[in-house]
Amino acid sequence: MAKEETKDFLKERAWLSGICDSQSTEELENKYDTWANSYDTDVQKDWSFIPVNIAKTLRQLLPDKNCSILDAGAGTGLVGEALAKEGYTNLTAVDLSEQMLAIAREKQVYQNLSLGNLEDSDILENSEKFDAIITAGVFAYAHAGEKVLNNLFSFLKDEKFFLLTIREDYRQQMQTALDQLSWQLVREESFPIYDEAKLMYLLAFKKKSQS
Repeated sequence: MAKEETKDFLKERAWLSGICDSQSTEELENKYDTWANSYDTDVQKDWSFIPVNIAKTLRQLLPDKNCSILDAGAGTGLVGEALAKEGYTNLTAVDLSEQMLAIAREKQVYQNLSLGNLEDSDILENSEKFDAIITAGVFAYAHAGEKVLNNLFSFLKDEKFFLLTIREDYRQQMQTALDQLSWQLVREESFPIYDEAKLMYLLAFKKKSQS
C-alpha cells in the first residue's frame, strides 16, 4: 500500500522527483528554466501558504518595512509578492534560473534582481549586507547545502534575521551545519507538506553580534 501511495503522490507531482534528482548545477538550472512558465500553477496546491507564512513571520520579527531583504533562490517571486503585500519595499532577488527571474521581474516587487549561483561569494555586485535573508525551497536535495548556508550567512547583518524552509529529512542532514553558525533559533514552525507524513519546517534565526 505504501508503495502505491508513493507512486500516486509522485504521479501528481512529477516535477518534484525530477527537480530533486538533478545531478549538477547546470542540470538544475536547465530544469528550472524549462519549468518557469508553469511553476506558479504547478506548486499552487502545495506551496502557496508558505510565502504567506514567511511574510507574516518576518513582519513579527522585523516590522520595519524599509529594511533590506535578500530573497535568495527567489524563483518566480512568490515570496517577494507575499512580502510586498505586507508592505516591504526594499527587496533583492537572486536565482540560478534566468527564466524564473524573468517571471519574478514581471511581478514588479523587487528593486534588484541578480542571476547567479548561491554558492558564489561574489554573487552580489557589492558587499551589501541585509537585514533579512529568506530562502524558501532552497535547502533541499540536489539544491543547496552547507556551502550555500555559510555563504549567505556572510551577507546577513549582526542581530538580523535569516528565514529558511527545510523538510524534516533534509534538516537532519543539515543540522550540524545549522548548529555551527553564530546565530540563535528564535522561531520554529512545522507543517505537513505534499500530503506526506514528513514535515516542512520554517525556521527563523537571529545572527549574534560579532563585535
